Amino acid sequence: MAIIKTIEDCCSPMFLEFMKYQAQQSERWHMKYPYGSSTPFEKKHLKLEVVKGADNDTQLAGMAMSLLLNIYEKEPKYFHPEILFCGISIKDRHREDNYHKDHETDALKDQKIVKLLGVLNSDWDSKVDGGGFTHGDTTYPLVPCDFILFDPRVTHRADNILSDKKRLAIDFTLRAQ
Repeated sequence: MAIIKTIEDCCSPMFLEFMKYQAQQSERWHMKYPYGSSTPFEKKHLKLEVVKGADNDTQLAGMAMSLLLNIYEKEPKYFHPEILFCGISIKDRHREDNYHKDHETDALKDQKIVKLLGVLNSDWDSKVDGGGFTHGDTTYPLVPCDFILFDPRVTHRADNILSDKKRLAIDFTLRAQ
């Protein structure tokens, strides 16, 4: 399943900014990603695990579920509105992202899953700020209030950030329909 689809205008810019603010206030940020002992620290980036098993950030998890239901209302035929994982990452122009595939060796490796990705910065402009999303051989702009649905087992990465802004992106792992 090599699906990729942009789901447009899923929420309000104010909701994104409020969620971004709440994420910035969290004390649960860490630098474990990309996972693996072979990944040098210099290649890791900040990640906030919003929903992961039973250890969730309650306020942000509720906001993530609200956001997911708004996206699901726009496009219900591709995924079930049940969050298997949700995280928020911070990237900037000082860190080039790695090409990777997700869930090849973990508990989800044999399940039909999709991912949703969007930016929390309501003022993000991929033409000026960079930071689009490359999936396979194609780069897609990340537009505030739009979300990209994709197959996480196809090689992908965050495109380089060009401005001095920090880009906060939220990603959901979901069961595919």
